[in-house]
Amino acid sequence: MRRLPLILIVLALLGAAGWWAGAPASGWLPGWAGGAATDGPRLRLAEVDRGTITAVVSATGTVNPVLSVQVGSQLSGQIRELFADFNSRVTAGQPVARLDTRTIEARQAAAEADLQSASAAVLVARANGDKAAADLDSARAQLDSARARLDSAEAQMRDADAELARAQELRSRGVNAERDLSRARFLAERLRAETAAARAAIAQQQAELLGAEAAQRTAAAQVTAAEAAEAQRAAQLRQVEVDLANATIRAPIDGVVISRNIDIGQTVAASLQSPILFMIAASLDEMEVWATVDESDIGRIRAGQTVTFTVAAHPAFPLEGRVKEIRLVPTTVQNVVTYTVVIAAPNVGGRMLPGMTANMRIIADQREDVLRVPNAALRWRPPGSGAEGGAAVEASRDMIAQALRELEDLTAAQRTEIAAAEAEFRERMAALAQDGEARRVQAQAARRRLIARFNGALTGDQRAKLATGRGGGAGRGTAGTVWVLDEATGAPRAMAVRSGLTDGSLTEIISGLEDGMQVVIGTERATRSASAGAPRSIR
Repeated sequence: MRRLPLILIVLALLGAAGWWAGAPASGWLPGWAGGAATDGPRLRLAEVDRGTITAVVSATGTVNPVLSVQVGSQLSGQIRELFADFNSRVTAGQPVARLDTRTIEARQAAAEADLQSASAAVLVARANGDKAAADLDSARAQLDSARARLDSAEAQMRDADAELARAQELRSRGVNAERDLSRARFLAERLRAETAAARAAIAQQQAELLGAEAAQRTAAAQVTAAEAAEAQRAAQLRQVEVDLANATIRAPIDGVVISRNIDIGQTVAASLQSPILFMIAASLDEMEVWATVDESDIGRIRAGQTVTFTVAAHPAFPLEGRVKEIRLVPTTVQNVVTYTVVIAAPNVGGRMLPGMTANMRIIADQREDVLRVPNAALRWRPPGSGAEGGAAVEASRDMIAQALRELEDLTAAQRTEIAAAEAEFRERMAALAQDGEARRVQAQAARRRLIARFNGALTGDQRAKLATGRGGGAGRGTAGTVWVLDEATGAPRAMAVRSGLTDGSLTEIISGLEDGMQVVIGTERATRSASAGAPRSIR
């Protein structure tokens, strides 16, 4: 009985030695800076390795045909025949439905009769025009004849005047008889009267010529009017023929009927807008997925990026496509702005049907054979170490130095504003609270304030230039801090790193770490019951 306390002490020491020997073998290490008790915090480690990091944007979308055409009717009427149904394959120009055409056929017969009447009227008008032209030619000939008679009468009148003058001279000398003088005078007066009659005939013929010309112009106008009426009747007939052709509804493209909205006997009313009778998809061998992407992720999407997705009907069969375009029209629902991204994808095996919902992963970026660490390594900080402030100050210093190095066109006012923002940031970091959670929140708020003032001091072109320069190469990326295990002391040691691409669980490390290093990703308090149930190895 006296030796019982000593035996218990020895057993307790042996159990503790076994626990310390088995802890490293299980992947857990005791607390830092001199170790910890059995219930103390232990570090959880991860190894820095090399591999591929793929940044993806998750989204959902709707499967649609690449080209779909709504087939409607330009006429109102009753459906008399249907030549296509759901899933029917049609070719361009193939009839898919026909309206009742009896009314249109009656209109066609009436239009044809009107056209024939108008054609006959044109013939009559042209005959009248020809007669008017002949009358005009006759009037012109009669006028010419009257002018010739006038010329003859005037010549005879001049000859009679000359004879009268000679007879008067002879009579004055007593050579000629009085009778000869009277006869010469009578002849001259008769010829003068005939000349006046010839002039009157010319005036009459000129008047008749004017009437013939007016009649000819009237006849020509009547011909033009008759021809216009004939053209109008012909146009009306063509319109009726077009309506008759439109009564037969044809497929505009080659494709598959994916929707039919009518039945035989149904009345189609096309008074206000064309009713949709069929929906024809050009081809179901190639499909489009219209994805909805949040505005925070749309900047990472580019045409040509690879997209993997599945549909609910075949969840185990992955499909693949590529980003075709980003539509610039935003959609706002409950203050959430989204954009439509169109993905083109082959319909492998016909697994995609119009209207299906697709769950997509758009590969925004991918890098191979890079150093990577778990994201938890960039977030972990030793409790109460004040590392939150130091990491934030170091990151801000790197950001400011990079901006001053890359932006050579900074003005004096911009540099002054950046310096003032950095000074304010340092003052706020120096006044951080001692509590761990409050300290972290205040550090994040101070950094956000610094970034806001920093971006506000730059122009749009300068911000774009600075953003383009980040993300790869020496001195690029985002500044951060990870904690590695110091092999000499067994305590965590902070190391400044620059991180690049992340896929949500792993982050690329551009500089600051080496392959095979152990980084701290968290702590966990081991309980007595947990340690009792865990396997131990004795060294």
